Amino acid sequence: MLKLLASAALLAIIAWAQIPFNDPLVVNTTSGMIRGYLDATTTDVNLYKWYGVHFAESTAGANRWKAPQAYAYREGITNTTAFGAACMQGRANGGNGTQVQSEDCLFLNIVAPVGATNLPVYIYTFGGGFDSNAASDPKIDGSWLASRGIVYVSYNYRVSLWAWPHAAEIAEAGETQNFGLLDNRAAVEWVRDNIAAFGGDPTKMTLGGESVGAEMTNMYMSAYPTDPIVRAAIMQSADSKIRATSQPMWPLGNQLIPISQNLSCTTGPGQLDCLRSKDAFALQAILLSSGAQFQPVIDNITVFQDYVRLTVTGQTARIPLLIGNNKDEGQTIVNGEPTSYTNETAYIKTNNFNFPMANTDAVLSLYPYPSAQYPSIINATAAMWRDAHMICLSSNLAMWRTQLLKLPVFRYQFAMVADNLSGQGASIGTYHGEDIQFVMGTMYTWADQAPYIPATPYELNVSDYMVTAWTNFIKNPELGPQIEGWRQYDPSDPTSLAVLGVSATGALPGNTTQIDSTCQYWNQVLPLFPRTYPACGSWTC
Repeated sequence: MLKLLASAALLAIIAWAQIPFNDPLVVNTTSGMIRGYLDATTTDVNLYKWYGVHFAESTAGANRWKAPQAYAYREGITNTTAFGAACMQGRANGGNGTQVQSEDCLFLNIVAPVGATNLPVYIYTFGGGFDSNAASDPKIDGSWLASRGIVYVSYNYRVSLWAWPHAAEIAEAGETQNFGLLDNRAAVEWVRDNIAAFGGDPTKMTLGGESVGAEMTNMYMSAYPTDPIVRAAIMQSADSKIRATSQPMWPLGNQLIPISQNLSCTTGPGQLDCLRSKDAFALQAILLSSGAQFQPVIDNITVFQDYVRLTVTGQTARIPLLIGNNKDEGQTIVNGEPTSYTNETAYIKTNNFNFPMANTDAVLSLYPYPSAQYPSIINATAAMWRDAHMICLSSNLAMWRTQLLKLPVFRYQFAMVADNLSGQGASIGTYHGEDIQFVMGTMYTWADQAPYIPATPYELNVSDYMVTAWTNFIKNPELGPQIEGWRQYDPSDPTSLAVLGVSATGALPGNTTQIDSTCQYWNQVLPLFPRTYPACGSWTC
């Protein structure tokens, strides 16, 4: 009898152990076994979701300012049904999804259609100025993209002080200190090693993002040119500041000084070990009160000065690219600088514009105020920021990847003025970041309260074909978006740029002769940067 009971118990244990493998929501990964959940309500396609999946260990303590460490396999089953903590933020308000912050923050989120098998994968990098935001931002919910037959992955990476310390100790050791980019790589590697268990194909992965997420995609392609792992890239509204206005904007170690001094740490050898012993929120409090800023560091290991030159010399991943900008990218960026409204000449020398070596007379001749094109000063200042920081990067990358490297490029301009989607209405045009919810399909979740009104049927139509375009590219990057009016980019054909948002059914032909008209000048100026601020921290002191 005892033998029979023991055998029955053993059989029960074996049967229980096998249950997770028969449950599609329980997946065995290199991080351990995880359990997700079924979402049958967000879209008309049932989705499996795994939120808050560790892809690397905590970055606290001894791991602070170190490369991400692979997450050790944990026994048991971990519920992954809620977003993990956001990484420590460099702003007082990091945005939606950043209310809970921690240094144990290297999580990713996976959304897959029920029954997914060998589907293409999109790995999305959020924007936020390199100092804020998280993959838990509701604007970048990938449900609608996944419902079109792909697997969607978003992930956290370190930001601000915790990502790019610009520390003398690290630089003098000849090591990289672009830890946010190393987090990016760690996430891509984790997805490669595990995504098949979620219904994705690790040989069909695309990396992309918006704003800083696009910049990190560009950095990634040059940091890992021969082993990108991904087969395609998407860059929405990338800023050229990595090439033109990135650190070193301050002398090496400069921004760590007030933080060290306020926490009784040395500013010489041993600085980082001392700061590693301090509480993350104590560091954050000093960071916010001091106004210190931390951005990617040009170290010529993972981040470089001139990405156009790297493209020309071939130090970039040889993969198809979808790239574009919003029509009025600069409008919200320049709003915080008083001279952008009052004095075009003074604005050219501001930290906001950050091109102190630009020739004032030459710039004024390109952006004349008042004129039919620039009826107000802010129209002119916003346009010069847009062109110098964004348009010319897209133009240059698209041209050289197409002409020299013979790679497929699909270029666009998003031009819808959705005055119901911003408290500032139509006055800010097609502003930086407006495209996010159109691409993600999250127009359906837009707040139904003042100053916003629900998305219109026209806007929903535009979002629908943009979701289709992005997922078509992810499914087959060589063929591209495959929507009406959008064809492969050809620098010799000005109309091969696709204009989105001005038709309810598809793209219309653009005019790169007009859109790129100022790049001849800016391409002479961009390689002169970056430059280091004077001791006062301003170009005008």
